[in-house]
Amino acid sequence: MIKRLRKIFLIFVFFAGIFLLNLGTIAIGDPIVGEIILNPEKPKMQSDVTFTVDISGDSISSVRLVINECNKDTGICHISRNISMSKKSDDTYEAKIMLEWDDVNSIKYQISLESDGKWIQYEEHTTYLALDSNGSSDSNDSPGFEIMVFLLAIVGVVLLFKKFRFK
Repeated sequence: MIKRLRKIFLIFVFFAGIFLLNLGTIAIGDPIVGEIILNPEKPKMQSDVTFTVDISGDSISSVRLVINECNKDTGICHISRNISMSKKSDDTYEAKIMLEWDDVNSIKYQISLESDGKWIQYEEHTTYLALDSNGSSDSNDSPGFEIMVFLLAIVGVVLLFKKFRFK
């Protein structure tokens, strides 16, 4: 009977130990990276951009922003930069950079951090740049074809009224 109780006790201790080890692993997981916020949301080429991110977790010793300026049309990306992010509050990190290249239309970026002596890389994000007046969808305050179509429509309506008025 004592041998049987001893076996049951050892099995209980074994499974309780495995359960507690798994519980500790869940509680001490990798840090959680929130949404990366860009200011401005759609930066222009060769402009200043501020990256802000919330990271929750223990023993974070270093946070870096890996950024790559790319031209999606040609498929060419310039050499990536690895920028240190400064801690602004308990969980908020920030980096302000200037985009360097004038032949790009997107940026790829990701967070890389050191926690408990190991480096962890998170998901890569892509943001398309707001194009300037050299080749873009931004208005340069010059009239376009829509004004011509509007004027032709008004002339057409006036001609139709004149035609039906004289009959």
